[in-house]
Amino acid sequence: MCRKVLFSIGFLLLFSIANAQSLTERNLGAIDELEAARDILDSTELDLGRYHMGLVEPLEQLADRLMSLNQFDEADDMLDRAVQITRIYDGLHTPVQLSLIKKRIDNFSNRAAWDDARDLMEYLFSYYLRVPVLLNENLIEDFLILAEQHLRGVTEAPEEEQGFHFYRAHQLNWAMISTAKKLYGESSPELVPLLYRQVQHFYMHRKIHDNVGAQSSGLRRSLRDTSRRDRMVSQLKRVEIERIYYFEGLALLDEIGNIFTQGDVPNHMGQAMTQLYLADWLNLFDYAEDAASAYASAYKSLQDAGASPEQLNELFNLPKILPVQSFYASVDEAVNDPVVASALTNANAGNGIPQFVLTEWSTAIPTVRSPLNGFEHEPENSAFALFDLELRAENESTFFYKHQYRQSIGTASEQGLVRGFPDIASGSEEALMLLDQIRFRPKLVEGEPVASQIQLRYEIATEREY
Repeated sequence: MCRKVLFSIGFLLLFSIANAQSLTERNLGAIDELEAARDILDSTELDLGRYHMGLVEPLEQLADRLMSLNQFDEADDMLDRAVQITRIYDGLHTPVQLSLIKKRIDNFSNRAAWDDARDLMEYLFSYYLRVPVLLNENLIEDFLILAEQHLRGVTEAPEEEQGFHFYRAHQLNWAMISTAKKLYGESSPELVPLLYRQVQHFYMHRKIHDNVGAQSSGLRRSLRDTSRRDRMVSQLKRVEIERIYYFEGLALLDEIGNIFTQGDVPNHMGQAMTQLYLADWLNLFDYAEDAASAYASAYKSLQDAGASPEQLNELFNLPKILPVQSFYASVDEAVNDPVVASALTNANAGNGIPQFVLTEWSTAIPTVRSPLNGFEHEPENSAFALFDLELRAENESTFFYKHQYRQSIGTASEQGLVRGFPDIASGSEEALMLLDQIRFRPKLVEGEPVASQIQLRYEIATEREY
């Protein structure tokens, strides 16, 4: 199977596998809805005329039905027509068009028409820069939607354009942070998730420069063509590049910690959780001794902040795949959010070992592509392998020729293949190589890392059909 290995963010993109779907009962229902939408459009057009503003909603609804059945070309015709109607009534550059343009971008992305998608993405980017817009939460959401589309482009667009999409996502992250500071204030807790999003982006920056292989090299080249900063970074040694992004992340984590110290009553729980994420950051960059010390310090700070032994046990009794997707400002948030378990599917998988699911389009490892949105996940039909892993509790260093090789806490010391990928030549070997890049927040007992065992279900993104 021909597969591209890239790093996705993400940090943001956990979609289900998209295979061409047969006409099931659900599809037949969608076809009935499609015909109903056509009838509504026809009757509305007969009543109001071909260019009436009242046609915009039925045109959009018909486009939604068409996209759900992968009829992307006709869907774009409907959306384009709706956009033209809004321009006739409201002018060439109006906010009312934005939702339609965003939907056209998604439609182009779904059918892999990335040149068309990029043109509209650049239109939106220019719109936000040049047209006076209302400073509100909707603007931050618009930036977020556009950034997610660019991150999708990092894994799906042609190789020569992937760096452009990654750099645009980087710019939009900063735009969200800047807008939020103006809207909420420099020390508002509303900034925390946006700052943490950029922390993850710096980690992906590091992985792009750190990974080897033709695809990573292509992404680095296209990124340098887009960003003057990355042209400069490309002249540095790999260890120097790593330190740049390490310190960038540290600065943002420090800013997050300072936010929790502001106000009349400092948020000690938030400060303690920031220490935990700092320990994760040290772990991701293989500062093993510092990470172990930081985990112990974070554990004590959480105790001091009022977390109960039961809460701490629930938080640390299982490893977590790094980077954790969201920033949780309290132990309660962390243990009650369904994604905190890093896609844990079964706390007692068959043999009593906790089982995790890791999709290769997640932020934890290099990825092939993010599957199409809107399809239901069918685990029994997906291509996957199972691995029994033993996660380290202590740092280990060995010497290979003249170089020291270090394995950190939270890395897999044993990679036992339980079930390989069916009908995929060398697929299991590829998965083993990718597993070497995964880092886990270790299981902690009284703040000390302890060895643990997990079973990892590693799912691949299959080739898509249109």
